[in-house]
Amino acid sequence: MVLKRRGVVLSTALAVVASVIVPLWGAPVAAAAISNCVPVVIIPLRGSGETSVGMTSYPGQTGGGWEGPTLQKLLGEAAWGGYLRDAPILDVPAPGGALGTEGYRAVPVVIWEDGTIENTEEIITSANEGAAAALRVYREFSQAPGCADPKVVFIGYSQGAMAARAAANTLDIVYPGESRVAGVFTVGDPLQKPNADGVFGSGSDGQGIFRLLLGDYNDTFYALPGVDRISICHDEDVICAVGPPFNEDTHLTYFNDGMKFVTSAGASPSTTSEVEFMSKSLQATITKARLAYGMGPRIEPVKDAYGVGDSVTATYSLNRPAMAGERLMMQNFYGALDQCQVGMSMSNRSGTEPPNALDIIQITANGKRLSSAASLLGYSDPIALTPGSTSVSVRITLDSDALRNAALTKFQQGPLYADEERFDLNGNGKFDGTEAYAAYEQTLSGRCGGLDATGAGTNWFAEIMDSNNDPIQTWQDSPALRLRLLATGTPTVTAGYVRGQALRLNITGLASDAPYGVYFESDPVLLTTVTASSSGTATTDITVPDDAQPGQHHIVIRSADNSEAARVAITVTAVGSPGPVIDIPLSGDGPIPETPSAGSSSPPFGSS
Repeated sequence: MVLKRRGVVLSTALAVVASVIVPLWGAPVAAAAISNCVPVVIIPLRGSGETSVGMTSYPGQTGGGWEGPTLQKLLGEAAWGGYLRDAPILDVPAPGGALGTEGYRAVPVVIWEDGTIENTEEIITSANEGAAAALRVYREFSQAPGCADPKVVFIGYSQGAMAARAAANTLDIVYPGESRVAGVFTVGDPLQKPNADGVFGSGSDGQGIFRLLLGDYNDTFYALPGVDRISICHDEDVICAVGPPFNEDTHLTYFNDGMKFVTSAGASPSTTSEVEFMSKSLQATITKARLAYGMGPRIEPVKDAYGVGDSVTATYSLNRPAMAGERLMMQNFYGALDQCQVGMSMSNRSGTEPPNALDIIQITANGKRLSSAASLLGYSDPIALTPGSTSVSVRITLDSDALRNAALTKFQQGPLYADEERFDLNGNGKFDGTEAYAAYEQTLSGRCGGLDATGAGTNWFAEIMDSNNDPIQTWQDSPALRLRLLATGTPTVTAGYVRGQALRLNITGLASDAPYGVYFESDPVLLTTVTASSSGTATTDITVPDDAQPGQHHIVIRSADNSEAARVAITVTAVGSPGPVIDIPLSGDGPIPETPSAGSSSPPFGSS
């Protein structure tokens, strides 16, 4: 960027960077899930005035350095983090290089001190040339025979951001509905739309200098379907957030050491560096592109998290028909189940065998339900492939009855651990009814590996092993499986008291020798009356009404003048096995969730 120290009036631009239609290639080859196919390529487009940084070497690949010094920082971070596996970086050189007379000039920007640009038309022409050159590079990339054309991620800095946009728009026009473009990552974008989809940074609310000049020009970039858009703009960067004020040096600070990622204008810097955020976002886009290309299992149905009662199936397509002795190995699922089993054992209070994780998290492979998690290791009762088959399926089902029964039968009353007191809702020093269910789930929390829906998830990683225990096919990228095993907060109605269930109330803190009515509400129903002893206690048995609607209700104790003495919430379910008779203490020492209501419509217990 060349800065001039006197202002001029900028003329209206005569050209627009939108899309650049260039001759491309014929019908794509059908997608093939073979190991030497490349699912995605990276095409970086350098900024104004940037040239090659010379031969570059990233893990697994080398290049001519035409990404320029700014994007080299990003690609270096991503490559050394292992994020660019099987994603070649394709050079877009200057004219006269590998493309002959064609190429991307990336001409310097001549900008005046008032923030206006002198060589607007030259910049637009150069960006269009860069887009055309990038598309030719993509067209000429050689794939292995039988491989489909890869998806592409365009990365652009400054003028290169305009070129990246134009290239993405063109691919969408030439191949409508195919989603050839996996992502467009831009930095200091001159065409930035304020607060648009995927725009981050302290200058995210700014307008790019070329958008200010050209308007929206029927821009379709932000509407491209299936494209991951990530852009970063710094405040006071005149290129992406035209001022005043502006600092000519701000545009040169992207990915510098110590530069922290900022989510939006006005937000405080995060603890994550800018280059780390961008490189991990790039990794996520590459992984998604690999999956779309057929490099991972097909998951059905696709959900963010699978709850109790749900099933999900992963189907792994093989490169060739299976042979005798071959088997499926899923070590990560074994590790998650093993940790979950530890949680089951720790949660067990019954004195009998703890529940089996495979009863709650049921796994079926090739139509056979696993009885041992060791089957996932490929050794003990392995998941054997049927000779001649071209795929193998694994289904996971969360069994709601098994989870509930384990909670109510295995997690019984007993001494409370210090961190479990919050689940003793009625304050009687033990778990009963719905408390057991909630406490059981919370005890498992964090002990079921990535299966907790609040965690990162467990990926569907898998390998096919031959009879010599050598891997012959591997799925390294796969979506994360998140199982919503654990409830939070108040237990759901599926774990409440059943209609017709008997409950024993041990009532304390009453007025000596005074009469009280015991009501079941919402619609007040007088269940029984009691008279307190001289010590202010009473014991009585009640029954949950047979016609009680499922959901939350209350047991309310009222004095003879119909004023409320105490209230305890209970949850009623329509079906299930009745729990044990429980104690519900109602006293000044116990919890009274609601403030006694005035003017209650409950019928006086002395009336007929």
